[in-house]
Amino acid sequence: MSALTKMTQVEAKLFLRDARAPATLLGLPLALLLVFGLMPGVNDPDPKYGGRTGLAAVIAPMSVALMLAMLALTMFPNVLATYREKGVLKRLSASPVRPSRLLVAQLLVSLLSAAVVVLLIVGVGRLALHVELPRNLAAFAVSILLGTASLFGLGLLIAAFAPTGRAASGIGGAALFPLMALGGVWVAREQLPPLLGHVADVLPLGATLSSLREAWAGNWPSPLQLGSMVLVAVVCTAFAARFFRWE
Repeated sequence: MSALTKMTQVEAKLFLRDARAPATLLGLPLALLLVFGLMPGVNDPDPKYGGRTGLAAVIAPMSVALMLAMLALTMFPNVLATYREKGVLKRLSASPVRPSRLLVAQLLVSLLSAAVVVLLIVGVGRLALHVELPRNLAAFAVSILLGTASLFGLGLLIAAFAPTGRAASGIGGAALFPLMALGGVWVAREQLPPLLGHVADVLPLGATLSSLREAWAGNWPSPLQLGSMVLVAVVCTAFAARFFRWE
């Protein structure tokens, strides 16, 4: 068994041992889906969404995008910054195990958690609320991959500069709220002014949400949405790699 595999297993156990993280990660998006799903009329065809239900057109994609953002911007950087704060990364640098392997292991655990929750949201929505599945599965997969890359790139950038775990959570939370406000989470994109609609398409959370909505409707995301996610992922990851401090 390789050192990376062992470290990933350890990180997964630590993640599951802290009940708050899985509960938050699973509870909030699923609660959002279920609470809105039980509201009268939300599962009825709506001309505003092209005859689709509000649950499939907005709520289900929003639950997935919000889960990815929470994991990438608050939980992921918090763990890395806490390890730096406690000297874990510094001690690893003096051992045969490279600190970068811990980073990769933590990233793998986070990505696996994201995959599980995406499947749960889609599965619970389908079985419990009869939410239609994404009509364009290829576009859905591309949106998930690029959205995850852009949001985790931003989370890695936060982890690169945050001196402590508490600071990482604070910075991530401070970044999350404006991204939600401008990304079509609090107000549906159709209700945003045209200028803010274009802004939503270039922000990582807004681009992810809009891409997922397009995929659920059976369409392909716009080149602007796809390109913005790629750009954010590349730029944030490059800056994080350049300035990341192990101690």
